[in-house]
Amino acid sequence: MKHNAIIKVRKLTAGYGEAVILDDISFNVIEGEILVILGGSGCGKSTLLRHLIGLNTPFSGEVVIDGIDITSCDDISFHHTLKKTGVLFQSSALFGSM
Repeated sequence: MKHNAIIKVRKLTAGYGEAVILDDISFNVIEGEILVILGGSGCGKSTLLRHLIGLNTPFSGEVVIDGIDITSCDDISFHHTLKKTGVLFQSSALFGSM
């Protein structure tokens, strides 16, 4: 059985202003795998998710979804790639981001 990584995060560094929240993280999500992002308040869980769905641009690194690096691709590829994803926000959490 072939294990294809559908999401690849490579050397992602991200944050807000001068504050670095995620520092050089890398991981793969394999097709069919269940991934849990777990941590205390303020550790970067939401920041990571915002980068995985393209709401934020990282300081450096790559977020590759289905072979497309959404941090550096053109708008057409970006929107085409994100059409294949889905996110369900808890308790209308997205509204705090608008």
